[in-house]
Amino acid sequence: MRTKAWVSYLLACSGLLLIPLVGLIYIHLNQDNGTAYSLMTDLDRQIPFIQGFVVPYLSWYLFLAVGFLYLAYQDRSNYFQTLVEFVIGLLLCYSVYAIYQTTVPRPDIEGSDWLLGTVQWVYRSDEPFNCFPSTHVLTAYLMMRAYIRSKRIAKPYTILVASMAVLIIVSTLFVKQHVLMDIVGAVLVAEGVVYLVERSRRTWLTRSTAASARQDKLERGLKQ
Repeated sequence: MRTKAWVSYLLACSGLLLIPLVGLIYIHLNQDNGTAYSLMTDLDRQIPFIQGFVVPYLSWYLFLAVGFLYLAYQDRSNYFQTLVEFVIGLLLCYSVYAIYQTTVPRPDIEGSDWLLGTVQWVYRSDEPFNCFPSTHVLTAYLMMRAYIRSKRIAKPYTILVASMAVLIIVSTLFVKQHVLMDIVGAVLVAEGVVYLVERSRRTWLTRSTAASARQDKLERGLKQ
């Protein structure tokens, strides 16, 4: 029985391959198309650059991986719902990138500090385009929402995930990868996707329950 449970768990986790598969779209979009808009405000200009926030910014990868793996282990139904939300949310963001490209001005960085070197590596690895809505924020926020709505995950884990998600979201501002509007846009997309997925799920469950009730009634009628 334990072997079957692990096989089921690994098969469920294989669904995570959908995320990098969808991410291939971003590779084609992450380049200058000739026209890029800036959504930077005066408030954004007042936010300081803090190189230390590159650590939580890059922890995003581990955060999502561990978050999904633990969610699949503790709350399988919630895991699949979150995976669907991720895919839909990413596709929506990529659709915006394709028709409305934005950019974020980056500060000139000088120095031999390893943190500054890490920030420079981030800048070299990711072109300053396609910032609105932020997929960094979108995915961190969706993971936080998944843990908050779960009834099978202990509260300390939920608090830890929520704290990390907020830290990652804030880090996008302090390393100058995104602006405030990128965060607002990502949260709105996330909430919209969560609403649509949950509504679709409730509709499907209601219809499934009604169909099951009709089937039971029919079977009882045939037996009489």
